[in-house]
Amino acid sequence: NDDYYPGDVGFDPLGLKPEDPEEFAELHTKELQNGRLAMLGVAGMVAQELVNGKEIFVNLGLAEDRFDAASQAMLPVQF
Repeated sequence: NDDYYPGDVGFDPLGLKPEDPEEFAELHTKELQNGRLAMLGVAGMVAQELVNGKEIFVNLGLAEDRFDAASQAMLPVQF
């Protein structure tokens, strides 16, 4: 298909997609980088919880620590 561009499925109800192909490619790259940065941030929060056994909100002082590590069998993650 001549008018197909990878990542462009034609869904743009708010009309935010740029018409210029170069601008669309730049926006596409920015969105990919933003998603990758978000995944790294979440991985950092999960790693912190696994290292010290406290939830991220407990470390920030926004919640009380109600996690009982003795009740968990070798998995320091609260479900």
